[in-house]
Amino acid sequence: MYGKLSLFSRVVRIHSVRYYKKDTKKLLEFLASMPKPNSDRIAEAQRQRQTISKKSEKYGPSTVYLQVLGSGARGAPNTLYLFTDQKRYLFNCGEGTQRLAHEHKVKLSRLDHIFITNKTWRNIGGLPGLSLTLQDVGVPNITLHGPEGLDELYNATKRFVIMKEMSVKMAKCSSSEDFKDNVMTVKYVLMGPKGNIFQTDPKPAAKKPKLDDKTAAEFEEFIHDDTDYYRSRQATANSKNMNAKPKTKPHNNEKDYYKKKTEKVLEDLQKQHYSTVAYICTIKKRLGTLDLEKCVEFGVKPGPMLGQLKSGHDVVLPDGRLVLSKDVKTPDDPGPVFIVLEVPELSYLNESEFAAHFDSDKNPPENVPALVVHYTPPHVLQHPKYRAFMAKFGTSTRHLILNSQNSCLGSEAVHRTQHKLHLLDADMFPMLRDLSVPALWNPSPSLPQTDSPIRLKGLEELKNKIAAAQFQNLISAEGSCGGDAGVCAADSLAKLELIAGRTLTMFHLRPKKLLDRSAEPKLHIQDYLQETMNADGFVESLEKFRSLVDSMRYANSGAQKEYPKVVFLGTGSCIPSKTRNTSAIVVHVDETRSMLLDCGEGTFGQLVRFYGPKRVNTFLRSLRAIYVSHLHADHHIGLIGVLQARRQAFEELEEQTPITPLYLLAPGQIVTWLSIYDHQFEPIREEFTLIPNQSLLESNTESSNAELTSAVLASIGVQEIRTCLVSHCPNAFGVAIQVDLNYKLTYSGDTIPCEELVKIGKDSTLLIHEATMEDELADEARTKMHSTTSQAIAIGKQMGAKYTVLTHFSQRYARLPRLNSHILNDNNSVGISFDNMQITTSDLELLPHMYAPLQLMFAEHCVELELKAQNRARQKKRPISPSMPTSGSIRNYSTHTQTTDNETTTDTNKTIENRMTADNDMTIDNVITTDINMSTDSNDITDSSNDTLTDKIFATDSNENHRKNITDNNCVS
Repeated sequence: MYGKLSLFSRVVRIHSVRYYKKDTKKLLEFLASMPKPNSDRIAEAQRQRQTISKKSEKYGPSTVYLQVLGSGARGAPNTLYLFTDQKRYLFNCGEGTQRLAHEHKVKLSRLDHIFITNKTWRNIGGLPGLSLTLQDVGVPNITLHGPEGLDELYNATKRFVIMKEMSVKMAKCSSSEDFKDNVMTVKYVLMGPKGNIFQTDPKPAAKKPKLDDKTAAEFEEFIHDDTDYYRSRQATANSKNMNAKPKTKPHNNEKDYYKKKTEKVLEDLQKQHYSTVAYICTIKKRLGTLDLEKCVEFGVKPGPMLGQLKSGHDVVLPDGRLVLSKDVKTPDDPGPVFIVLEVPELSYLNESEFAAHFDSDKNPPENVPALVVHYTPPHVLQHPKYRAFMAKFGTSTRHLILNSQNSCLGSEAVHRTQHKLHLLDADMFPMLRDLSVPALWNPSPSLPQTDSPIRLKGLEELKNKIAAAQFQNLISAEGSCGGDAGVCAADSLAKLELIAGRTLTMFHLRPKKLLDRSAEPKLHIQDYLQETMNADGFVESLEKFRSLVDSMRYANSGAQKEYPKVVFLGTGSCIPSKTRNTSAIVVHVDETRSMLLDCGEGTFGQLVRFYGPKRVNTFLRSLRAIYVSHLHADHHIGLIGVLQARRQAFEELEEQTPITPLYLLAPGQIVTWLSIYDHQFEPIREEFTLIPNQSLLESNTESSNAELTSAVLASIGVQEIRTCLVSHCPNAFGVAIQVDLNYKLTYSGDTIPCEELVKIGKDSTLLIHEATMEDELADEARTKMHSTTSQAIAIGKQMGAKYTVLTHFSQRYARLPRLNSHILNDNNSVGISFDNMQITTSDLELLPHMYAPLQLMFAEHCVELELKAQNRARQKKRPISPSMPTSGSIRNYSTHTQTTDNETTTDTNKTIENRMTADNDMTIDNVITTDINMSTDSNDITDSSNDTLTDKIFATDSNENHRKNITDNNCVS
């Protein structure tokens, strides 16, 4: 498919796979009746955990450190990771946690406890996605610690976060009872305004208005939605049948039951107490180690006396000499103390709760914390009273700051990819305005790999010229956000050590107390460019493409228009990877108005990276609408973060102008999730006006909707917005936006090829269509209700779209999708989307010509995809076993359901039904081979480019099938 790429040679070992053809239905029923394929592995892992835990109960951990995963900067999570050689813990879990954990190889598979300081989206936005990922790799249970009602998050998200294989329970956080395990003891400090944790919300519990002006009947229709958006279903191309309303309506007594149940839940939620929880953590004591040389010197012979000395007991030798334990061993470590706290407002601070750990004559030295972690917001942190509170811990205590005054977004990978793509076109792939990751300049870079002196000189000059220009762009950009400088000590804190949290900042608590910044991410621009320039044929291909770009732009110089402009923020499916985030697309209608198409996890972080921490607020104030195509989490879980950031952007303005709610165009059923979050966690109702996608259907002609639609159109600045039902899951929609007389944009959302989409998108200027899988996986794509690349292109041709841009790629194509050769040879209207790519109308004609240099830029990735395709072809040709075995372990077989190309999958199996992923992307092939290939050679075919968190979350997740199982099927965000 990629043509001739004679760049790499690899020895590939092929997994031994057996096929069974017989009666597919009987085979699936047989498999469904068997124990879950992963159950044995999970049970064994649990037994091993228990064994290790019992052995380690007698000893304190020998290695303990705290590691910053997310700095708390705007757009970054505020996550702190506690590593011990026995267990792992998290403190807070902001949106985007799993993406950074994957990129920086932070293992979370032994995670048991998550501590949350306050029930805000900044602290819990990453929990839904991370929980599903942990479930998929076999973590049996997670315990949440935090304010009362925290576990309601899982009740609110139960339609799109299905937890059946992992138990999530809530610890009872009480000031009178500590949490204890074999690693540490945690004292809970419950805080509320004026020190009263039982004080309820100061605002009266008045009846809140509806989300919009819809009638009560319409609101009832959506609020009691109990649709299972991940139910197993056979693939069908009939969107009308999939999305049709049930023929039988619920009886009145059922509706009354749901109504009363909802009212009771909301009433209970209003009664719950608002508080924040701080954690005083003491690591378990660890005995000092024996110095054997000193033992020999004192005449202690091997035997029980050595154990007594290690335990701290003095011994008497046979000759009557007394040997003191302290003389032959290092001092015991009583257990370092660290504190994690968040003080939302100064009225929450009760200093007496921490008095036992102040540096005073009354307290023993071991009680003074080595580190205090502050999630406290800047306006409280900088208050003189809070500064005086910090000073009471003394000069030996260090203070780690994790809040919005930091700047580090933590990702090097997004810059690495963008610097490479920037070589192709500086306008379509501009330098990111995230200046929080320092760039290093090597004045003597390594030489390109070439034997030609002329080519060597030319490449070196070109590479240094480009690298110097890009480096200069970074250091001369309109200043960094300067957030890290905000924690420098003021006069009143001159003697205290304040640490601005950056991703991978580490503070070692044992064996030594040490601050370590060596692992913090840095940019190596010259290395990124050298990797690309050294690829055979790339320089020539780049020069050819640039020449073509220059000629096309010169020819169209008089007709170029800046708007409408489309910016791709997330182009991957299911789960965020370090190179492709989940779905989100910005449409700049004009200079002052814009809208979002879908809003996956981490969308706000992508906005900050692309526009910069200063300009992002300008963009947010221009944001008039957010369109959500369907209720899978990878398309809408970032919504709350964007809504809250938009409010902050308006509050930044000095004039007190009212904030205009944005229009939320989404399936009406989203109201259930948003309503519960509004009542239980944070108020968000005033941030948006809900316009159900159902009211924008082509067939809907009600006058009331027409009036409302006109208001929406006037606000956004477009002429028409129409939706249609598409074939993916219940209440899934495509949309067509007529921006003006000359520009029409159609967005598919997730769907198999759909005639209704062709109808509303007729004669589009630009079709943005999902292309999750390559053509050879057409049956698998259909089973999962997704499109292949050729299917998406065909839809563009059917609707007469002038240009088609492909997006929503499976994370197996983390760098570049695999296209058929006929597409490459005859393509003048199809482009590939990347994160942080912006295109205007005049750029569209350039996109089809970009694929040739892209193939060379990501040549190794392309070769790996070809090798996998060859492997599938060989497996397809293997003889089929005549019958299914009647005995023996399931681990002996990798079962594939046979169809046209032997790549089809099904979600009929019980294991698949229990998984209920966010895109229903689980397969029998992958579920079973996951268990089988645990014993295979990890050097067999692996997808090194498959950049998802779960590639690295288990040390055993190294074979291709297991990796494919998790990355392509676990749609957690």
